[in-house]
Amino acid sequence: MWKDYSSGYIKNNPSSSLSVRLSALLSALLLSLLCGLFYNAWKYEVERIELEEGGWQSRMLGNFKDEEIDAIKNFANVKEVVVNENTVDIYFDDYNTVFSDTPHIAELVGVSPETVVYNYELLAMYLIRHSMDKAPRLLFPMFIVIMVLSTLSLIVIIHNSFAVSMNARLHQFGIFSSIGATPKQIRTCLLQEAAALCAVPVIAGNLLGIAGSMGILQIVNALGNSIPGRHEAVFGYHPLALALTLFVTAVTIGISAWLPARKLSRLTPLEAIKTTDELQLRRKKNSHLLGFLFGVEGELAGNALKAQQKALRTAAFSLQASVPYLPQWSSLSPCKPSLADVPA
Repeated sequence: MWKDYSSGYIKNNPSSSLSVRLSALLSALLLSLLCGLFYNAWKYEVERIELEEGGWQSRMLGNFKDEEIDAIKNFANVKEVVVNENTVDIYFDDYNTVFSDTPHIAELVGVSPETVVYNYELLAMYLIRHSMDKAPRLLFPMFIVIMVLSTLSLIVIIHNSFAVSMNARLHQFGIFSSIGATPKQIRTCLLQEAAALCAVPVIAGNLLGIAGSMGILQIVNALGNSIPGRHEAVFGYHPLALALTLFVTAVTIGISAWLPARKLSRLTPLEAIKTTDELQLRRKKNSHLLGFLFGVEGELAGNALKAQQKALRTAAFSLQASVPYLPQWSSLSPCKPSLADVPA
């Protein structure tokens, strides 16, 4: 019954569903773009560290005999050993065991712990930290802050689209509730509608976000060609980035749809049937200024805004909430040059 009702409503009211679809598309696009830029910024930093410092995870200082080198190579979890003039660079299969395995290797070959050096900067890019590493590593914290701000802002923005669409059917759900529909059934029906409306826009938004991050990376490469010492950023996209984008998008849209659905489902049948929401003015007000500037259309627009003051406040807050995090997109652009890198 509920599936038939929802599918019939979606088919017969395409215009009311358009704002929901557009909100889902915008949400998926922005979050996909954010995750794509972050992944490529992370990838670029890893490449830069490997080019400047090397891709080793731990290094031992000193001169080593052949049998000691063989002992290091045969140690479990050691992927590769590179022998230099006065150092031995060790590469591991599992980065998580670097800080636990390296002391055992040093003890095995009779090396003092003071001669062991770790590639803290590279390991921090894989979220592996040591208490001796005091340097701030801000890439992941910055991404988390921007992601949280983005998600909260998008929830505020697209929540209003779901609320308008759902509130338009208060009377219908009041009737359903009066004949035995439970709040859980009504809430489930609304969430199923939201999922059906947002499935295709979410997929399309993710694809557009990936394409957008690729385009931004090409622009950054074109602008940074003249910077000395800079290597070209190569676009990449990991399945985990896609999984994270889909998860965050689903959570964002789910919360945005759940809030008005929960509020609507908790109304009593009498409240839902007689509710006129904010579409009825308590007293007649005319927008003389708008009427003078724009004529009849301006006066009608002013009266509509006064009739839906809550929706107006929500829209204004949505715009204000979206402004703070938008300038942060540039901070995730890979290979962003500093003033010191720009030739005079």
